[in-house]
Amino acid sequence: MSLNDLIRLRSLKSRLIVWVFMPIALIVAVDLVGTYHSTEQIATTIQQQLLHGSAKMISEQLVFSDGGYEISVPPAAFELFENKFQDHVYFSVRSKDGKLIAGDDELAAYEESLPIEEERYFVARLHGEVVRVIVFAHALPDSSTGDYAITQVAQTLLSHENFREGLFFSAIGRHLLLLAITIASLVISLKWTLSPLKEFSRELLQRQSGSLEKLDGYNAPSELDPVIRALNEYVERLNRTLSSYEKFVANTAHHLRTSFAIIASQINFAKRAKVHDQVQREVLDAIQKTLGDCTKVINQLLVLASIEQQDAASADDVQISEIIMAVIDEMAPLAYQKHIELGIDVFDDSVRVAAPARLLHELIANLIDNAIVHMGKAGEVVISLRRQTDHVLLSVTDDGVGIPPALQQKVLERFFRIDESRAGSSGLGLAIVKEICDRLKAQLSLHTPASGAGLQVDIRFPLSVKAN
Repeated sequence: MSLNDLIRLRSLKSRLIVWVFMPIALIVAVDLVGTYHSTEQIATTIQQQLLHGSAKMISEQLVFSDGGYEISVPPAAFELFENKFQDHVYFSVRSKDGKLIAGDDELAAYEESLPIEEERYFVARLHGEVVRVIVFAHALPDSSTGDYAITQVAQTLLSHENFREGLFFSAIGRHLLLLAITIASLVISLKWTLSPLKEFSRELLQRQSGSLEKLDGYNAPSELDPVIRALNEYVERLNRTLSSYEKFVANTAHHLRTSFAIIASQINFAKRAKVHDQVQREVLDAIQKTLGDCTKVINQLLVLASIEQQDAASADDVQISEIIMAVIDEMAPLAYQKHIELGIDVFDDSVRVAAPARLLHELIANLIDNAIVHMGKAGEVVISLRRQTDHVLLSVTDDGVGIPPALQQKVLERFFRIDESRAGSSGLGLAIVKEICDRLKAQLSLHTPASGAGLQVDIRFPLSVKAN
């Protein structure tokens, strides 16, 4: 992933993780490099101290007596190097002119000048192995001529390398633990820090569709204040725009309805005239029917506009059975005209619903009107009302042509019509029902009745508090 890809990360969480983790990882990497060099220095220093101690012990045993050298190498000088790695240790003691006094001749004489009581360290190869060597010059205590000897001790690097690796891997373990704690803390802190943002998103999703209420930022983090202010300003502008639009639609619809009423009156007057033939009468009837359909669409649009402006919170405690009976009386002439019988099945007239009475009337009227208009033949529309555990169930069932299951959700959309050629259908009836159900927080469902023919519409209203 390139730097540009990192910059373009759309997830805030990913950005925070990347831009917090990357510096930490870089710091750890730099620290590990420094730690490696430190462990090398520590291991080298320890080995040098062991070499120095061993060389000191050996050199202290060298004496000059009767023109010759005597030395007794103590075992402790080599016990310093005992370890499980079985390093090879070599030593040599030479006079100042390079003559071997004791030890291994494989350790070549040190040819550079070296001040007395000083040491030098270097790395060499011996018998194919890498060794670290100390060269130590020391004065002979029994020599009156200021003579001195040079002691060399060499050790292979097995223990040195293992000790260095142990220190380094121990440091790596600590760094990995630090990274794990950092990542865990980062994940937990991000989850905790971003939880208000998720809660804010859930609150937005739970808002009722079409709601234009301003957001309350009282409990929101201060970082969300600009977002909330921007959304509230947008909601205010949108509310003004929609209010102007709804006012324009309502005014236009009222003017059109008035104009259509005038045209309808003129058509009725023309039909009462005695001088016209059969073709003229058919044309006048067709115009009158079209005007009726247009007037119905306009009335439905006005209903939709009024639903959006209706405050569901100002609800009445309504006995819904009375509204149903009133709507049945209103729809009876249309049902009779289409040879459809309006019937009642289970009918609990004691249940009450907390809702504006006008919205309930529009909902029930559109349900029954939709069933009558789309019956497609003579038949029966049955209304039932029953109280269930925590809600009121209103069902309107017809035995007409029905709606295919695949389209039962589509018909709830505005202006959707299964058959575009069917007269008298505006595609708004069930859309109005859905809008009212959303406003009243009622559950709407469509399905085919158990008989297999027609359509059943179920609406579940919350029970009124007084009914509980």
